[in-house]
Amino acid sequence: MIVRHAHDVPTDIVREPGAKQVTIRRLIDTPDGADRFLMSLFELGENGATPPHYHDWEHEIYVLEGALHVDLPAEGKQIELKAGDVVFIPRGEQHGLATGEGQTARLLLVAPAERPPVRSVFLSEEPYQFEADAADGAVK
Repeated sequence: MIVRHAHDVPTDIVREPGAKQVTIRRLIDTPDGADRFLMSLFELGENGATPPHYHDWEHEIYVLEGALHVDLPAEGKQIELKAGDVVFIPRGEQHGLATGEGQTARLLLVAPAERPPVRSVFLSEEPYQFEADAADGAVK
Protein backbone atom coordinates (compact mmCIF):
# COMPACT_ATOMS: atom_id res chain seq x y z
CA MET A 1 0.00 0.00 0.00
CA ILE A 2 1.14 3.53 -0.73
CA VAL A 3 -0.17 6.51 1.20
CA ARG A 4 1.04 10.00 0.40
CA HIS A 5 -0.22 13.56 0.31
CA ALA A 6 -0.88 15.11 -3.10
CA HIS A 7 1.39 18.05 -2.24
CA ASP A 8 4.30 15.61 -1.83
CA VAL A 9 3.99 14.48 -5.47
CA PRO A 10 6.13 16.50 -7.89
CA THR A 11 4.37 18.87 -10.25
CA ASP A 12 5.19 18.70 -13.96
CA ILE A 13 4.26 21.11 -16.72
CA VAL A 14 2.02 19.56 -19.38
CA ARG A 15 4.07 19.87 -22.55
CA GLU A 16 1.71 18.42 -25.14
CA PRO A 17 1.31 20.43 -28.36
CA GLY A 18 -0.98 23.39 -27.72
CA ALA A 19 -1.19 23.00 -23.91
CA LYS A 20 -1.44 26.30 -22.02
CA GLN A 21 -0.92 26.90 -18.31
CA VAL A 22 -1.51 23.27 -17.27
CA THR A 23 0.31 21.18 -14.66
CA ILE A 24 0.00 17.54 -13.67
CA ARG A 25 0.80 15.57 -10.52
CA ARG A 26 0.91 11.84 -11.18
CA LEU A 27 -0.68 10.79 -7.88
CA ILE A 28 -0.76 7.05 -8.66
CA ASP A 29 1.33 5.79 -11.55
CA THR A 30 2.92 2.62 -12.91
CA PRO A 31 6.17 3.10 -10.92
CA ASP A 32 3.96 2.81 -7.81
CA GLY A 33 2.86 -0.64 -9.00
CA ALA A 34 -0.45 0.48 -10.52
CA ASP A 35 -1.28 -1.94 -13.29
CA ARG A 36 -4.97 -1.19 -13.89
CA PHE A 37 -5.68 2.51 -13.21
CA LEU A 38 -3.69 5.74 -12.96
CA MET A 39 -4.78 8.87 -11.11
CA SER A 40 -3.53 12.34 -11.94
CA LEU A 41 -4.24 15.80 -10.54
CA PHE A 42 -4.42 18.48 -13.23
CA GLU A 43 -4.42 22.20 -12.56
CA LEU A 44 -5.37 24.71 -15.23
CA GLY A 45 -4.38 28.32 -14.70
CA GLU A 46 -6.29 31.30 -16.04
CA ASN A 47 -6.82 30.91 -19.81
CA GLY A 48 -5.35 27.40 -19.53
CA ALA A 49 -6.05 24.55 -21.92
CA THR A 50 -5.37 20.98 -22.79
CA PRO A 51 -5.56 21.08 -26.58
CA PRO A 52 -8.21 19.16 -28.47
CA HIS A 53 -7.05 15.57 -28.88
CA TYR A 54 -8.24 11.98 -28.83
CA HIS A 55 -6.77 8.63 -27.86
CA ASP A 56 -7.54 4.95 -27.84
CA TRP A 57 -8.61 4.71 -24.19
CA GLU A 58 -11.40 6.09 -22.06
CA HIS A 59 -10.92 8.22 -18.99
CA GLU A 60 -12.88 9.85 -16.24
CA ILE A 61 -12.65 13.34 -14.75
CA TYR A 62 -13.85 14.73 -11.42
CA VAL A 63 -13.72 18.53 -11.05
CA LEU A 64 -12.42 19.33 -7.57
CA GLU A 65 -12.62 23.11 -7.70
CA GLY A 66 -12.98 26.03 -10.05
CA ALA A 67 -14.71 26.26 -13.41
CA LEU A 68 -13.77 25.26 -16.92
CA HIS A 69 -15.30 23.83 -20.05
CA VAL A 70 -14.78 20.71 -22.11
CA ASP A 71 -14.46 21.31 -25.86
CA LEU A 72 -15.96 18.72 -28.20
CA PRO A 73 -14.57 19.78 -31.61
CA ALA A 74 -16.23 16.98 -33.59
CA GLU A 75 -19.62 18.21 -32.32
CA GLY A 76 -18.73 21.91 -32.39
CA LYS A 77 -19.78 22.50 -28.79
CA GLN A 78 -18.54 23.29 -25.31
CA ILE A 79 -19.89 22.01 -22.01
CA GLU A 80 -19.40 24.13 -18.90
CA LEU A 81 -18.06 22.34 -15.82
CA LYS A 82 -17.87 23.30 -12.15
CA ALA A 83 -16.70 21.73 -8.89
CA GLY A 84 -18.42 18.41 -8.31
CA ASP A 85 -19.05 17.64 -11.99
CA VAL A 86 -18.04 14.22 -13.31
CA VAL A 87 -17.13 13.52 -16.94
CA PHE A 88 -16.74 10.23 -18.82
CA ILE A 89 -14.80 10.50 -22.10
CA PRO A 90 -15.09 7.40 -24.30
CA ARG A 91 -12.14 6.16 -26.35
CA GLY A 92 -11.72 7.97 -29.66
CA GLU A 93 -13.81 11.03 -28.70
CA GLN A 94 -12.15 14.36 -29.53
CA HIS A 95 -11.95 16.55 -26.44
CA GLY A 96 -10.03 19.33 -24.75
CA LEU A 97 -10.35 21.26 -21.51
CA ALA A 98 -10.04 25.01 -21.06
CA THR A 99 -10.44 27.79 -18.54
CA GLY A 100 -11.33 31.34 -19.46
CA GLU A 101 -10.57 34.81 -18.20
CA GLY A 102 -10.57 34.79 -14.39
CA GLN A 103 -11.07 31.01 -14.22
CA THR A 104 -8.82 28.30 -12.78
CA ALA A 105 -9.59 24.64 -12.15
CA ARG A 106 -8.28 21.53 -10.37
CA LEU A 107 -9.43 18.09 -11.44
CA LEU A 108 -8.71 14.43 -10.90
CA LEU A 109 -8.28 12.27 -13.98
CA VAL A 110 -8.42 8.47 -13.92
CA ALA A 111 -7.16 6.51 -16.93
CA PRO A 112 -6.23 2.89 -17.57
CA ALA A 113 -2.63 1.87 -16.93
CA GLU A 114 -2.75 -0.84 -19.59
CA ARG A 115 -3.55 1.08 -22.71
CA PRO A 116 -3.78 -0.02 -26.29
CA PRO A 117 -0.67 1.01 -28.20
CA VAL A 118 -0.19 4.62 -27.13
CA ARG A 119 -1.68 6.87 -29.72
CA SER A 120 -2.73 10.30 -28.58
CA VAL A 121 -3.51 12.53 -31.53
CA PHE A 122 -3.24 16.23 -30.73
CA LEU A 123 -5.18 18.53 -32.99
CA SER A 124 -2.83 21.48 -32.40
CA GLU A 125 0.46 22.41 -33.99
CA GLU A 126 1.23 25.13 -31.44
CA PRO A 127 3.92 24.60 -28.79
CA TYR A 128 2.89 24.26 -25.15
CA GLN A 129 2.81 27.45 -23.06
CA PHE A 130 3.51 27.84 -19.37
CA GLU A 131 4.60 30.87 -17.38
CA ALA A 132 5.85 30.21 -13.83
CA ASP A 133 4.66 32.38 -10.99
CA ALA A 134 6.53 35.66 -11.42
CA ALA A 135 7.14 36.00 -7.67
CA ASP A 136 9.34 32.95 -7.23
CA GLY A 137 9.52 31.18 -10.60
CA ALA A 138 8.14 27.98 -9.05
CA VAL A 139 5.61 25.63 -10.53
CA LYS A 140 2.78 25.23 -8.05
